[in-house]
Order: sequence, then structure tokens, then C-alpha cells
Amino acid sequence: MIALRQALLSLALAAAAHGAPDPAAVLTPADLAGGWKPLVDALASKGPIEASFTERRYFPFRREPTVLGGVLRISPERGLSLQYLQPETSILIADPAGLILRDAKGRSREMPSESREAGAIASLLPIMRFDMPALLPRFVVRAERGDSGWRFEFTPRDPGVAGSLGTITVQGAGTDVRHLEFRRSASQRVEIDVGDTKAGAVFTAPELAKFFR
Repeated sequence: MIALRQALLSLALAAAAHGAPDPAAVLTPADLAGGWKPLVDALASKGPIEASFTERRYFPFRREPTVLGGVLRISPERGLSLQYLQPETSILIADPAGLILRDAKGRSREMPSESREAGAIASLLPIMRFDMPALLPRFVVRAERGDSGWRFEFTPRDPGVAGSLGTITVQGAGTDVRHLEFRRSASQRVEIDVGDTKAGAVFTAPELAKFFR
């Protein structure tokens, strides 16, 4: 049944992709019940995800970006986990309770959900899940698509969160997310290229304990 549903969604997405490009537009609940529904439903139904990633951090005071790499994990129940493998080993966990930073020795530092930094990162959770009912009250969502793929742009409605995160862009093709960008300014941004992705990933009990709260 799941395979059949995914096949039908893929066909619907392919049909939409070969049409004329849609201009970027602010999405409304009516849009999510109409032409954007197949894509959003497909992205939201991927379940647990594991993917490789390369992250580039751009700062005003540096000519070249800082490059990091590792493994991204998403659990609909547990939250978001970024396992950095280079240049140093660490784990960043974001869930509704806040943030956890774990170093290579397993030592943890927590930030409660009430803190500004944790609140900003926690805003990423519904984006990574494509939980549009949760997103629309908190973000202005713009979207466009064409032959090469699709693009969503999320701008926080809360000025404080907007100051921490800036504008978040998610790009992809088919049902795969390929690129994320967090832009506070032209000279200060974070770009993440998402590599091979395993949808429907199964995390073992030790992996859940290591990579999530």
C-alpha cells in the first residue's frame, strides 16, 4: 500500500514538474489543498530520514567559508540530529525541549527551549517535516517550481526568530531535499548540500540514544 501511494505521488509530481514554471507566490491554506498538495504530502510522508550532508558557513570576517560534513537524521518523534564528522566530531540535537550539543567525548550541553537560540533552531523542526499547518502561522511561505525542481522560502513572522535565523530556503527535486540555506545577510549565511538520502530509515535503540534525546 505504501509503495502504491509513493508511486502515485511520484506520477503526480512528475506531471506537475513538466508544466510551465510557477512564479514564486505566498502559500495559503487554499494552495496546500490544491496544486501544491501532492508535493507537500509527499515530502511530509517520508518518515525517518538519514542523509549525508556538507555544510558551508559564511562569515563577514572570512574570505572562505568554514566547511563541515556529516550525517543528518530526522525522526518525526525525536526531532533533528546533525552528526558532524569533520573537521571535528560533535552532535547537535534539536527537539521541542530545546538543544543539546554533544562533543566527541559524549559530554552534553543543553539549551532549554525558552532560550532564543534553541527557539530559533526548534523552528527548523516543522520545516524539515514539511508540517505546513504548523508552519503557516509562524512563517511567510513562498514557493515556486519548474522543470529543474522546486523551492520553498520560509521567513519567520516573529522578528526575534527572524533575527536569529534569517530567511530559510529549501530546494529539491522530486521528493528529495537537495539544498538548504539560512541567510541572515549576503555575507552571513549557512548552506547545506544534502547527499544520498535514505527515507524510511530505521534507527536502532543505541542510535536513538546516541543521536537523539
